[in-house]
Amino acid sequence: MHECVHYLTARILGFSGFVVEMIPIGAVLKVKDLDEASPREDFIISISGPLFNLILAGFFYFSSYKLLFLCNLSIGLLNFLPAFPLDGGRMLRDIFLKKTIYKRANVLTIYVKFFVGYTLIFYNLILFYIGKIYFNLTIIALFIIYCAYKEKERIVYVIMGDIIKKKNKILSRGYMENKSISIFYKKNLLNALALVERGRYNIFTILNEEIEVIDIVYEQEIIEALKKYGNISIEEFINL
Repeated sequence: MHECVHYLTARILGFSGFVVEMIPIGAVLKVKDLDEASPREDFIISISGPLFNLILAGFFYFSSYKLLFLCNLSIGLLNFLPAFPLDGGRMLRDIFLKKTIYKRANVLTIYVKFFVGYTLIFYNLILFYIGKIYFNLTIIALFIIYCAYKEKERIVYVIMGDIIKKKNKILSRGYMENKSISIFYKKNLLNALALVERGRYNIFTILNEEIEVIDIVYEQEIIEALKKYGNISIEEFINL
């Protein structure tokens, strides 16, 4: 029911196509075109599931169904933890996206995930010391830490994948917002890629020491150069 609420909310907001993926701590709904959602839309979809569980918990509390109250309260609160793949992790990233670029928002979210995961491990050790053992808590903590490491490794590939998807977006919608970024020519290609804004076509204005424009480079050129030459400097790329 939790995942169905996510799905219905996504459908109301105009998204379609989904698959439910089983993970060690439950299930997660993956909407096919959710990557095109704005931070606000993604936040609404993410918060809908745990809010539904908290509303159900309130209903079962006053109906005196203790077990169903505790189950829904646990699922609701657990999913508010700011750690991906839990809903709270997506919600936290959406909040960061309002203030900073995509890569930095992901990096900040990953730091929070590590903090949450290791805090749960530490808390579990304290419980173990006083004679209480919670295997579920240990599994959740380890899974959060594992997901944080995997997410850290794939950030660049997510950005590259988003650039590739933009072709389909422009063909289906017929338009796309631009973002213009000024960058120093001594920086490397991965530095430029880290500044790419999701959902927009990024245009780089290359500046020298005198803050003079020496070239204009497009995001697709950055991807092609990385594949062909590796992580060279923007200056080297321009010369090539």
